[in-house]
Amino acid sequence: MLIAENSFWPPLGHDRMRHRWQSWAAWWSGDLDELRTRTPCTAPGGYWARRAAKPGDREMHLPLAADIARTSAELVCGDTPVIEFEDDTATQKAWDDLAQTIGWANTLLEAGEISAALGGVYLRPVWDKNTAGHPLLTTVRADEALPEFRYGVLHSVTFVDELPAPDHWKRRKDAEAWRHLEHHERGQIRHELWLGTTSNTGQLLPLTEHPATEHLEPVIDTTSVRPDGGLLVDYVPNDLPQPLDRLPLGRSDLQGLETMLDALDEAWDSWMRDIELGKARVLLSKEMLDPVSQASSSGGKWGFGRRQNTTPAKAFDTDAKVFVPLDIPAEDAGKPAPITLVQFLIRVKEHYETCMALAEQITSRAGYSPQTMGMHVDGQLSGTAMRRRDHRSYRTRDRKRRYVRPAAERVPETLMLIGAAVFGGPKPKARPTLTWRETDQADPMETANVINTLRQARALSTEIAVQMAHPEWDKTQVGDEVKRLAKEDAALTAPPPTGHEPPVWAKPIQNQPPQPEPEPEPEDDDQ
Repeated sequence: MLIAENSFWPPLGHDRMRHRWQSWAAWWSGDLDELRTRTPCTAPGGYWARRAAKPGDREMHLPLAADIARTSAELVCGDTPVIEFEDDTATQKAWDDLAQTIGWANTLLEAGEISAALGGVYLRPVWDKNTAGHPLLTTVRADEALPEFRYGVLHSVTFVDELPAPDHWKRRKDAEAWRHLEHHERGQIRHELWLGTTSNTGQLLPLTEHPATEHLEPVIDTTSVRPDGGLLVDYVPNDLPQPLDRLPLGRSDLQGLETMLDALDEAWDSWMRDIELGKARVLLSKEMLDPVSQASSSGGKWGFGRRQNTTPAKAFDTDAKVFVPLDIPAEDAGKPAPITLVQFLIRVKEHYETCMALAEQITSRAGYSPQTMGMHVDGQLSGTAMRRRDHRSYRTRDRKRRYVRPAAERVPETLMLIGAAVFGGPKPKARPTLTWRETDQADPMETANVINTLRQARALSTEIAVQMAHPEWDKTQVGDEVKRLAKEDAALTAPPPTGHEPPVWAKPIQNQPPQPEPEPEPEDDDQ
């Protein structure tokens, strides 16, 4: 992407989704300031819009959006996929070591949560010999990128990093902004440093003008890594299609749920307000709350209801929040004013049912079963019943994994290509294949029953049976187990003893000439 000096920022065509990304990021973070300033655009007139108009009031937030994003990441990437470089032992070993070193599993989890919240994430392989002696893998949020697609395929992308002003810099204008733009294009990566405003690109500066970019090369040739000129980054959409844009930008789990999330916070705040208003109050005359003198009648160090060197307390100041002084006249002359106890009803049932109904609707419309989020989980269920109950969540998980697979197979290849070109590691012969583990759904009793039924019907081999019982095993482990089972089966199927077997210590007779057969006895001739 070519950025012109003193042009509009963000570039035209890239601002349609920006306010929605900012809104989803606010719901995901749960930060009250962000919720107040970023969410009214997607939930106008709601709870947070009113809080923005009247700052200072108490604000409550129920972080269901963050729970949904985290649950999505655990479902999709909680079980680390197996990456196999078939018939390439050297590359496979190098990848296993690298995956452990760079935290491949953790990066996938982070990417899954970002993608669920913002609709997409970029996986960016990088390298820096001064930082590490191997390639590294980072994630870039959807709201920090300016992508260009061709025929549904990522053609180029620019990552935007908002930088603080250098320590030596003196601000010259309001709304000043420093930006590091990292352009990923076919065959190259370009780094640029810009000084502008929140709405203007400003001027292009040398990279040495900022400490965050002074170590970067302006242009990096990537054809040594991918000779075909392909990008080194990959985009992972959370779900498609995107009804708000013609580009294949991913759909957030929170998309279309903003007003319900806003209503949930309002219901939660109303519940907490009921608790505050429901506290017991004692209404009494101000005459009963006269200040207490410094010295007590006992002459002790502390006055009644008041500590030393503090403002005068009241006579009933055992819990000052309980007492409400009012101008209450006495009912009869010469008698003290009445004392009234007040405690309002707390509508627990109504608020609970409202919050639960909203939470169930939000969870279900995000694509998950309420039980997956911890709702309605009373009782003990079998594995079959649990999968049936969480069927919607698993369908959503499988759908998302289809979008993760292409990038999750290409990124390991890119990392190994960087390792070969930059660090002298083994070069992969082909792109690896990805296999998802299914151990999170396995019920041992149910699996055993299925295997037993298929074995009795002679519809399942021993190798497949072992794979079903131990899906986390590799081919070597499965093969070893098959051999052990075959050995045990041979011992179990041996013919029963007859009692005429030679003793164990007896040695077989070898090289002995064959014995002649006995001649038949002559028959008697009585004739």
